[in-house]
Amino acid sequence: MECYRYGHHHSNLSVNMQPTIYGEDKYMRTPIYTVSEENYHQLVEWLEKTFSELGLSREEIYNGELLLEENFFHFATASGDENKFQAKVEVTKHFGEVSLRLIAPGKAYNPLNDIEEIPDDEQKQYSLGILKAHKDDISYARKNDVNIISIRVHRSGNKIAIYTLIGLVVGIVVGIGAKSVLAPDILIWLVDNIFDTVEKLFMSALMMVIAPLVFFSVIEGITSMSDAADIGRMGGKLILLSIVKLSVILVMSIGLGFWLGAMPDLISMLNEESNSAVIMSLKDVMISIVPPNIIAPFFNNNLLQVLFLACFLGFILAKSGDRGLPVREVIVFGKRFAMDAVRAIMPAMPIVVAASMAKMMIIVDISVFWPFSKIVISAFIEFLIIILSEAVFLAIIGRVSPLPFVKKFLSFSVLPFSVRSSNVCLPATLEYCSDKLGVDEKLALFSVPIGIQFNMLGGCAYVTAIAILLRVTIGLPFDFEFLITFFFAALMMSFTFPSVPGATVIVMTSIFGMAGVPTAAVTLFFGIDPLVDGIRTVSNMVGNLSSSFLLARLEGKLDKHIYYE
Repeated sequence: MECYRYGHHHSNLSVNMQPTIYGEDKYMRTPIYTVSEENYHQLVEWLEKTFSELGLSREEIYNGELLLEENFFHFATASGDENKFQAKVEVTKHFGEVSLRLIAPGKAYNPLNDIEEIPDDEQKQYSLGILKAHKDDISYARKNDVNIISIRVHRSGNKIAIYTLIGLVVGIVVGIGAKSVLAPDILIWLVDNIFDTVEKLFMSALMMVIAPLVFFSVIEGITSMSDAADIGRMGGKLILLSIVKLSVILVMSIGLGFWLGAMPDLISMLNEESNSAVIMSLKDVMISIVPPNIIAPFFNNNLLQVLFLACFLGFILAKSGDRGLPVREVIVFGKRFAMDAVRAIMPAMPIVVAASMAKMMIIVDISVFWPFSKIVISAFIEFLIIILSEAVFLAIIGRVSPLPFVKKFLSFSVLPFSVRSSNVCLPATLEYCSDKLGVDEKLALFSVPIGIQFNMLGGCAYVTAIAILLRVTIGLPFDFEFLITFFFAALMMSFTFPSVPGATVIVMTSIFGMAGVPTAAVTLFFGIDPLVDGIRTVSNMVGNLSSSFLLARLEGKLDKHIYYE
């Protein structure tokens, strides 16, 4: 493999690669090489060997070499004397992410500033086109009168999970430590003014852009399909898969509620509550799906209405043909803009996770877990039931081995457990779908945002089991008519679960009402909700990912090589 400029036009150059002394970079344990136009060919050979040892694909190796050459060429040209120009190159690996660094002394010069130019020279057009196509993988910095270009050659699918896990551990340690040594009034101040503030600021910033991201992503996913028939077929398959899986989980959750039996410790607490149960109208739920105007879904941050609006407008735009091309360009720009906004916010996630876990360790009394041990255990049991049932669906419907899916998901599950929101995980989920599971990127843009609302397996299973457990505890009768009515009511209500931390309790009151359980009983579960909420989110996520995976498999839009690697 040879790069197009130095590899072809300078293949007869002499070789004189010179490793430098580690010097200031000795703690990085990374060899740095001095490279010039004269010895560039040997650098290419060394890079190929190094990248191959790191397990990079041929495409990643080629892109890394090509981007390094283009940036080296730009620096050499800007120096004024290409024959004497020298730079240093190093390969770094950090949390599984492989990068190249080109370190060039001289006056300040950022090659990325030139990518918007349209030069007359054909070779320069080609060169700038390469940089522009990969600008998200290139960054520029200047330190101590030295220009530094960083080129990301390989993305780590586990990077965000690793940082999140670090934040999770730090938060637990800080929370337990603070609770052990600080006075109660100081702890209250910390929770209210520090941890809670950090959490709310992050969630507000993210929710500000999540609705536009879902809106543009769904429309782009719909319009990228070949025709309206494809949209209807794929959307129908996605919803059918979700309903089938939800139905299976609901039946199992009702059985789990019976199996857990009564909780005598709750009887005295329930007797203190009002015995009136408010039944929520399914008619109101169905009517509320359609927004009264275009602005309302975004103003109220109602993602169910956002989904309906995106599907409705996306279907119309897909049928408009060439007349809709200008609008499609706006949609593509809107999605990319929303993704950029999310990426600007996401680096703060480990800090938010640390604050959230510290807050939970402070406000949750460990003693509260003992009377509710059955509830906590049931959440883990529900997760095991869900992931096993998804594995069966993958084997039967997808006709693939579920082991790669399960192994890859377990490493990814740290993120949804920590942030407790499917919407917060959306950007990482889209990337994970295509990079790790092999799902077609355009299909993922369509299926993942929609699937967030239709695959609330964890929330549905948890609330259903608790409602049945409470009905058994109170001693209310069970008959076939009640079970059928409760099943369909819970199935409909599962589509209204908000995908934000702790929001399951909003729907819990309605499910309790449908089960004849006092709705005020929901307050009994506030103490353990931060813990089980993470488990519910992980269960929701595995359901959504499996639906997108199965849809890609049925539509022939799955890359098996990526899935099994």
